[in-house]
Amino acid sequence: MSLIHAYERAQSTPLRQRWAVIVTGTAVAYLAVAAAVMFYLLPVGFALGGAELLLAQVVVAFVGAAAVAYVATAVRRGIRQRALLWSLADDAGWAYVADVSDRIWGGSIDEQIDRSARTTMDYLDASSPVPFDTARRVFSVGDGEGASVHTTQMVRIPLTAEAPRIVLRSRNARGALSALPRVPRGRHELTLEGGFSDVFAVSVPTGYEVDALYLLTPDLMAILLDHAADCDLEIVDGTLHVYLDPVDLTDPAQLRAFLTVVGVLHDRFGRRTALYRDEAAPVVDAGAHRTAGDSLSAAARSLDTRARLGPVVAAVLAPLVPLLLGLGWVWLTD
Repeated sequence: MSLIHAYERAQSTPLRQRWAVIVTGTAVAYLAVAAAVMFYLLPVGFALGGAELLLAQVVVAFVGAAAVAYVATAVRRGIRQRALLWSLADDAGWAYVADVSDRIWGGSIDEQIDRSARTTMDYLDASSPVPFDTARRVFSVGDGEGASVHTTQMVRIPLTAEAPRIVLRSRNARGALSALPRVPRGRHELTLEGGFSDVFAVSVPTGYEVDALYLLTPDLMAILLDHAADCDLEIVDGTLHVYLDPVDLTDPAQLRAFLTVVGVLHDRFGRRTALYRDEAAPVVDAGAHRTAGDSLSAAARSLDTRARLGPVVAAVLAPLVPLLLGLGWVWLTD
């Protein structure tokens, strides 16, 4: 039994039938367009005839065949990738879901990007060797022709206790958190020793600077520099969110590197948060056991943000570019 067939049976999803429908639909749609171009637009609109007309018709047919072949290959590749991820999850005892776009993932992307402008695909939920879940997230920033599309591999790692909202944006990669329409205000940025602030922009809630220093110890900062310098990270209550470039987890080398990073972050952040207590948290009865949701103050859970200036300036100046080019041309030719 082929891998794709096994995946279809396990998921009760007729992927090969969908692939055939997509390819057939693409071919039929192109044939309709190509027929109009080959037998009307070229001979009537462009008044081509003889060898020129035949050559143009051959080119149109060839381009169409290449386009259909590309679509067929891309769809087939996507189906095989899903089957490989399902097989990986099945072998490891994890759960795999192809599309979880309807779920609330949490973190800054969900807070700033409308649900209609984000998708979450290829979800893996792992319990070993460390607990985590991961998915590929695609989100769009902006509207219309000025919108930009970003793809990130997102990982959630449960922590042993809640901790203040700490955001670490990689200055090397300019990743998902830096691509969002809003970023933490400058007054929340914390300068750390040893060149760490040259690699990460660290933002913490006002009044929690000392708490951040307690959590981001020199040994943890060294771990982040060694293993996660190109990642964005944020602590949201009791979860560590990690954003990195898309990873092909079906590639053994990339999977090993990915699991190493996840394991290190789970271990080191878990150690620090296990010992953390928010002195400003709401008071509970002496005999009561603190649970998630009452171990942090409201001020520790969020950061004030500001709009990124780059997209705003670009949106204002973009309409002026043609005018400036025209004035420059007139000036040069005058």
